[in-house]
Amino acid sequence: MLYQYSDTNRTPYLRRQHRRQDNSSTNKIKTNSTRIQPLPQADHTKEPAKEDGNPATTLKKLEPLPQTHVVRYLTTEHQVNSSLAKIQEGVVGFDTEFVKRRPTIQEHVIVQSFPNGGSARRTALLGWQLVELHTSKRFPIAWDKIGLRLIQISQGDEAWVIDVWKIRAFPKELRRIMMSPLIAKVGVGLANDMLVIWDDFRTEMLNLVDVGLMARLTMAEKFPKVAYANLSMEVAVEHILGYVLNKEERGSDWSASELTNDQKNYAALDAVAALKLYQTLVPTLMAKSISINSPIPRGWYTFNTKHGDPMRISKALDGSDILWKASDCNWWAAGKFVGYP
Repeated sequence: MLYQYSDTNRTPYLRRQHRRQDNSSTNKIKTNSTRIQPLPQADHTKEPAKEDGNPATTLKKLEPLPQTHVVRYLTTEHQVNSSLAKIQEGVVGFDTEFVKRRPTIQEHVIVQSFPNGGSARRTALLGWQLVELHTSKRFPIAWDKIGLRLIQISQGDEAWVIDVWKIRAFPKELRRIMMSPLIAKVGVGLANDMLVIWDDFRTEMLNLVDVGLMARLTMAEKFPKVAYANLSMEVAVEHILGYVLNKEERGSDWSASELTNDQKNYAALDAVAALKLYQTLVPTLMAKSISINSPIPRGWYTFNTKHGDPMRISKALDGSDILWKASDCNWWAAGKFVGYP
């Protein structure tokens, strides 16, 4: 992936907000892929803001999200397969850490051919990817160029931090979980994660649940002048769980040959937090649906992927995929919350 996903014509319509700033080429890149402005985080030192669409907080001096889980750092294919084999259904927390992908020669040529970026460049890149995929007996993973460093999965009291760079393989049990419709992968701002996974490994994902979108639905009235997009992990954890999420390692060097324990714990915590958010938000959304006397379709925050783009979980009558769009949710119009039907 050449990280040109800030193009306004490029789907997906989700984004992860408030990731680390791009201070160096080694930092994990989480680009904004929508037109709307990033949602500011709550400031604990100020009084609640006026009704201007931005988060306002009354929470003071919150405690950090407790780390009660066991972190397992996996660096071999056998470790991954044996650890994940027990996950056959249910829900898992999901997150990734990655750095900027180094383009292949063909990708570099395409980028130079479309210096202004835009949807034309991405279309050309995707076209080349599909040709390469369908003309090769087995997709050749460019291990010296991939951007994906870690994949984090959590379930129960365990969190697995999978170091793809160390393994230099894509374990079969990991691929099975990603492609299983019986296992919900829950996280925040999954759009960029699934693009990285597609560009590096040509792997699709099924049953992705964005808990940032679930959080936005539960608090629609609090941010009436902000379009429908996922809340950041930090804001969601603060407002839904009542904790502060430790983000001290967000700007650390994820390309280092050896990761620190702090980096491993930081990576695991996002997957754990996503799972905790999901477990809290499911009954919250059910209660809200009853209170407003209107259904809240799962399709508003759940999607599959195709070639790295989000697709609706329900297909068209002819069996074809339908692009997921934020406008599927009718609570918002023209970038503003307009109320319940």
